[in-house]
Amino acid sequence: MPEAPDLRIDATGTVHPVGLRASQELRARAGEWRLLPSPGAILLAIQAGELTRQLRLAGEVRAPGGLCDVVSTVAQGAYSAELTVFESHFQQENVRSILFDHGNVVGASSTAPGERLGEILWRFGVITRGQLDEVVSAAEKTGKRVGEAAIELEFVEPEELFVMMGRQVEEIFYAAVHLGRASFFLFEGLCEQPALRQPLSTGQLLMEAARRVDELRFFREKIPGDTWVPTLLAPPSGRKAPPELYPVLEQCDGRRSIAEIGRRIGQLEFEVTRAVFQLATAGLVSVVPPRLEGPASVVEAFNRALAEVVRTADEAGKGRELRAAVEQFVMSTGVFVPLLDGAGPLEDGTLRPERVARNVAGLAVDEDAEAWLVQQLFEYTGFALFHAGSLLAREEEKSLNARIAEMLKPLRQQPEGGPPSRR
Repeated sequence: MPEAPDLRIDATGTVHPVGLRASQELRARAGEWRLLPSPGAILLAIQAGELTRQLRLAGEVRAPGGLCDVVSTVAQGAYSAELTVFESHFQQENVRSILFDHGNVVGASSTAPGERLGEILWRFGVITRGQLDEVVSAAEKTGKRVGEAAIELEFVEPEELFVMMGRQVEEIFYAAVHLGRASFFLFEGLCEQPALRQPLSTGQLLMEAARRVDELRFFREKIPGDTWVPTLLAPPSGRKAPPELYPVLEQCDGRRSIAEIGRRIGQLEFEVTRAVFQLATAGLVSVVPPRLEGPASVVEAFNRALAEVVRTADEAGKGRELRAAVEQFVMSTGVFVPLLDGAGPLEDGTLRPERVARNVAGLAVDEDAEAWLVQQLFEYTGFALFHAGSLLAREEEKSLNARIAEMLKPLRQQPEGGPPSRR
């Protein structure tokens, strides 16, 4: 299925936007432009007189890890440059910038909500959600940076903030190179120096990014997501946990999720997931599905299945077609427009739990909101799975259906025969 066009150039050379998004993009770029020589299937233009740095590279990423080659080139060439990555779909855009000095990463910034400094502080357990709200409010009122506000409120020590800013740079880097669909631009030199330089080895960051992807896929067989709950088991005779796993083991009380454990001990999902996987393999803990307590937890339970559907489509080179079909389904099915307002889907196919929960409050007034949402998300996920199947080979479709059925067991047993098939 061909991708929908954004622009149309008629026989006179006049450019016409196709659709609302393209129209908005062009209006925001009113002015004079300079066309760069390019192959017939590519059009590249630079605003006249606006570009102050040389554009070294520009292109499109269509598979997870596709940006690694670009980053490797920067490291090997010891470039001082800025790599800007645009992740855009469903009227949502995240922009990440990674700064390099002589091939090393020295800073990064991101507009993605989960990668802002305040969210990093909360995810690592440095501050509580209530303290984060206070910090954001204080920053907005005073015009100060979030880090400065956190220090002034005495929620964070300067030394601790410095470490967390380094972790923020790492998380932005990993998120950027893991993108399966994005556009990128590499500019020579730095437009401005980072507020705080964090010199990090680009080669080591690339190795860690690759390791995370490989290991996390392996871990997912036993631990579907960070909302799942590790529970202590009676240890097999003579078997003890390695000392380095004690901090995680001590938090496995059968109530705390992997994400909650991470916040309590200052580790992120990947680190805690790896530790829990080792504990589960040793027979010291079991991992059980999350308890559904409110609409947000329902969304989190469905998110793993949605991410798996999109990942499979991306690997088959059909991700764009799937995303376009899901967007059309949402727009043509009355209830999903208000239900998913501001909630995504995100690049990986998942939805924002808190935003969906807020939307549900105004929709399921006279019903059990949780049960109603489960019904709607089964329909939404079912469509995504059905359409993905229509894009895949027969064996791939069969395997995907089986995986999704297994993932959704904690919510509701799949009907006899499983998800609908196109054949």
